Amino acid sequence: MDYQLNDVTRHRLGNGFTVITREDHSVPIVTSMIWYRVGSRLELPGITGISHLLEHMMFKGTRRYAKGEIDYITTRHGGANNAFTSRDYTAYYFTFASDRWHPALEIEADRMESAAFDSEEFELERQVVLEELRMDLDSPWGALRQAVEWAAFQRHPYRYPIIGTIEDVSDVTVEELQEHYRSFYAPNNSTLVLVGDFREDEVIKQVEAVFGRIPARDIPTPDVTAEPEQREETRVELRRTSHVPRLLWAFPAPSVHDQGHYAIEMIDKLLSEGKLARLYRRLVEEERVMSSVMTEFDETQDPFLFFIRGELQPDVDVVQVEQLVAAEIDRLLDGPLPDSELRRARNQCLSQFLADFETPLDQAAQLGLFETLRGFEYWNSYVGRIESVSADEIRAAANKYLRPKGSTKGILINEQSSGAEPHAPEA
Repeated sequence: MDYQLNDVTRHRLGNGFTVITREDHSVPIVTSMIWYRVGSRLELPGITGISHLLEHMMFKGTRRYAKGEIDYITTRHGGANNAFTSRDYTAYYFTFASDRWHPALEIEADRMESAAFDSEEFELERQVVLEELRMDLDSPWGALRQAVEWAAFQRHPYRYPIIGTIEDVSDVTVEELQEHYRSFYAPNNSTLVLVGDFREDEVIKQVEAVFGRIPARDIPTPDVTAEPEQREETRVELRRTSHVPRLLWAFPAPSVHDQGHYAIEMIDKLLSEGKLARLYRRLVEEERVMSSVMTEFDETQDPFLFFIRGELQPDVDVVQVEQLVAAEIDRLLDGPLPDSELRRARNQCLSQFLADFETPLDQAAQLGLFETLRGFEYWNSYVGRIESVSADEIRAAANKYLRPKGSTKGILINEQSSGAEPHAPEA
């Protein structure tokens, strides 16, 4: 297959601001999305969650736009806006009709240069974030995931929730938030992605006029502590009110810069994508010990985790389920990998890859993610790399990453059952 993006261009302004453009005249829409290379990965103990809290404050006004005006302008022009914070980045986007999208540039430039930090608004947003955190900890999956990630990492900042800890969010000051903003929100630490119904030459002139005057800054390079190899299995048992037990088994996983990343993507599909997937077929249909099972694998700057998660049927022995999951992993190591199964997994990877590129918003999100983590040219190599993953590479990746020793196993059981309460990430 030949899937090449020959119509995507990269421009870099004199202040280091990167602009990625792709004309798409199929619909009269333009999406603008700005990506800052800062997330929870660059947060120290004491200020965890500060990137996410800053994201909230970026909608609370700037020197030019009063509180609520950004959302008002978006609504008045019939558009949409939103934002999200990850471990490795923070992103903001607008989608407008192509005859009225230009306010997005002015808003993003003003947010980059002169966001307002009203103390009353800051306290209100702090409470909003704390409520989000409490809701996450009150949910079975949220509590279990936080406990597992906390246990899986001992040194790397990935151990902390993106949203932060209750203690840190409660104690962070508006001055610390401003310092975080001044450190990382700069043209030379960000990428603007524009996709939609416009002319590239005109757009670049507009971007230059709006963003080109913003000075570059010295961006700090925090020393991110590498995580030592985990050599033994860690077990976390969490007790909560729950009608069914839950399993969240985390294995070390490669970063986007590791060639093993592609084999793990294939394993992700082999194990849990669709009703023919190995875990679903064995645990849900044949043994009937789980009502649902899935895998999760995020793209991250540093090595993170590959999750197997699911809900057990009532009164099923957790140990039995663990043994069945382990048996399916062993089959990846030692059993046959039929061509038909590999072909299905490849097709699932490629179908998802292409489906994630349908709308202007989809395209802006994918191009921004690629550019932020490894360069948008990744698109042009992805198909070939997935198609070249062999059965031997899958076995090698499973042998390297999906070993019980070195994994973190999280079990959530009904609070009336026996089990040791783990140390939750409160600080």
